[in-house]
Amino acid sequence: MKVLVAGNGFIGRNLVEALREEHTVKTLDRSNGTYEQDITESFKIEEEFDVVFHTVGLAPGLYSEKKYRKVHVMGTRNLVEAVEADKFVYISALGAGEMKHSYFQTKREAEDIIKNLSKEYTVFRPSTVYGEENKLLEMIAKASMTRLFPDFKTVMQPIHIDDLVELLVRSTEEYDGETLEVAGPEEMTLHELAERIYGRRGRRIYPLPFTEAVTKLGLRISPLPGPFSSENVELLDQKNTVEVNDAEEELGELKTV
Repeated sequence: MKVLVAGNGFIGRNLVEALREEHTVKTLDRSNGTYEQDITESFKIEEEFDVVFHTVGLAPGLYSEKKYRKVHVMGTRNLVEAVEADKFVYISALGAGEMKHSYFQTKREAEDIIKNLSKEYTVFRPSTVYGEENKLLEMIAKASMTRLFPDFKTVMQPIHIDDLVELLVRSTEEYDGETLEVAGPEEMTLHELAERIYGRRGRRIYPLPFTEAVTKLGLRISPLPGPFSSENVELLDQKNTVEVNDAEEELGELKTV
């Protein structure tokens, strides 16, 4: 198959490597892609593809609503209109449309664009994705150097990049018209995730307690953008887990942290 992977981030890079074993793969990114293009700008690609993987996205809680809307909504519409393909596969987020936060709301809007404008589609909603070289682990590594790590109680169900990529590769020929919610086998807090990752490397980190009420108050009255914006109060209450894990049903045994 002829495949286009939009986005050269953590998921995109791993996906390209896996797809190249059986498919002809081209890439699209602002830099270092077969097509160098910012999807927030209007463009057109004349080449046609069997499948387009849309992995472009911003991290939750770090940007303004305006920025999320520009990348997730405008960027998705531009991409679908710019590339002729039999199928689009979109990497959304677990909780898309359910959380009252611009990250999750714009992810859901992007899903709707994919569903309404593409010939065929598959949408994946992953929980936190982990593996070597991802930004979450880089953040944990920097924080754990001090042996202190924020003890937020937000619960997630992290899925390993290898499991997610296996599902994505399968979607070239499967899951037509489906929305799959995918996660790992265990629920844990961000601090517990950090403990496990660095415990295996012989390092111990300690919880840095945050009073939830004080943290929420600080965010609600904050005039600052990005991580300090008031809407991030929603992220503190988030439980980013699944009731029915499509990854487990499809793959069986999943990698543990």
